[in-house]
Amino acid sequence: MNKKTFSDMLSRKFEYLRISVTDRCNYRCSYCMPSEVFNNNYSYIAQNKILSYEEIIHLCSILKTIGLRKLRITGGEPLLRKNIDKLVYKLKTESGIDNVSMTTNGSLLTDSKLKQLKSSGLDSITLSLDTLDPKKTTKINGTKKHFDLDMVLTGIEKYFTTVKTNTVVIKDINDNEVLDIVNKISTLRSEIRFIEYMDVGESNDWNFSKIIPSQELYELINSKYELSAIKTDKSSTSKKWALKNTSSSVGFISSITEPFCNDCNRARLSVDGKMYTCLFATEGHDIKKIIRKNQSDQAILDYFYNLWSKRSDRYSEVRFMQKKDSPKVEMSYIGG
Repeated sequence: MNKKTFSDMLSRKFEYLRISVTDRCNYRCSYCMPSEVFNNNYSYIAQNKILSYEEIIHLCSILKTIGLRKLRITGGEPLLRKNIDKLVYKLKTESGIDNVSMTTNGSLLTDSKLKQLKSSGLDSITLSLDTLDPKKTTKINGTKKHFDLDMVLTGIEKYFTTVKTNTVVIKDINDNEVLDIVNKISTLRSEIRFIEYMDVGESNDWNFSKIIPSQELYELINSKYELSAIKTDKSSTSKKWALKNTSSSVGFISSITEPFCNDCNRARLSVDGKMYTCLFATEGHDIKKIIRKNQSDQAILDYFYNLWSKRSDRYSEVRFMQKKDSPKVEMSYIGG
């Protein structure tokens, strides 16, 4: 099997895997895990159905041989999974993955945890940051628990050089904070990304009217900071712009208004071992079943090859032509 020819039906290579290591989170963000749904009555994935670290490492070692070079550890909140640093270490040293990163809400980060993650080989951390206002924090993430944001930002810059943030912008919720976030984070070496509110899952009450198009955000930020385009990898989900007179950049992820399906090189692995070829896929493929049958590495590779070679997903380009009753998978399960 030739890596160079390992492409899907739209000639998109496989290079990037996002792994959800837990479907649990200590936040209840309205766009991901709203408290009305994810309450005490919600049934989370049973422990015996969750992929073990050993299974993840084994699978990634196999996928490395056909082009996997980049991993992102997600959730849920990935830091709720015990010994996550050991998973990172083995993904780097045993699986040989070039780049391993993590997305977190930051609430469980301490200086010692950041140092531990860096020592394990983690290449970067992206902080989900939807507001700077404590009152809005409670409204957006459904908890009254707050953490020392400045300490976390300083710690990330200390150990990882660049502070990376993601902000999901929702009309009439946090759209009036865009410049405040840029003003604060751009004082650091940073990559500040703004994400259009997406229709992932069935629980977030998504409505097109809640979207702030990235073009509007660009114009807003450009009115204060002179922006200049930065060339990015064609498979990047974000268009990036340098902020003049800073060491920072801003990026816009525009899944709604500017779909980027054409160059998507990523798959997603759910917490219970289902492989998804698109964030908006309606069903996953149970690769865990193959792994737990003690099949050969070649059998696992063939399973994934068959899955990827038939891939034709381009949901963001055709979302408004989809049947409204098509089932959706929750972001906390698939790993966003």
